[in-house]
Amino acid sequence: TQTFLHTAMVFVFGYYLFGLLTVTGIGFTSTMNFRPNISWTPFVGMITGPIDTILNVILFVPLGFFLPLLYKKYCNLRTVALTGFLFSLAVEIFQMFGWGSSDINDLMTNTAGACIGFEGYCLLARILPANLKKQFQSSRVNDVAEVLLFAICTFAIMVTAQTWFVHNVLNVP
Repeated sequence: TQTFLHTAMVFVFGYYLFGLLTVTGIGFTSTMNFRPNISWTPFVGMITGPIDTILNVILFVPLGFFLPLLYKKYCNLRTVALTGFLFSLAVEIFQMFGWGSSDINDLMTNTAGACIGFEGYCLLARILPANLKKQFQSSRVNDVAEVLLFAICTFAIMVTAQTWFVHNVLNVP
């Protein structure tokens, strides 16, 4: 069974994912235009635009922190880095249908952010009592299904409710 603490943190994680998708512009476009503009050259603009680089790193730190906190299967750096990379890749692909822009630097900085978040979790895990740590983590066999279901639900909300909210409540064209 899941603890209340785990369930509460899954909702916090969900709100983070919702925010991440909002910040990256997924669900904000009223039309789907596939106009890919892909920047394949790494490190271009990272020095001249350090704010974007830093924000991209910070944006994915919570992903790297929440995954091992909530799910035992994500308690190694390799798994978190791969998940961060794949999630970032999915965001970049979806951005091509909206803004039409994707950047290799985003993949690198987002993955680095997830790795930094994992290291933050490792620091916390060292000082957290074992019994409290167990209350955060999923004890079910199907914890991957929980993540996938949550991601699908979050995406469905982003595609449907967010666009309606932005256009009808906030009156953004």
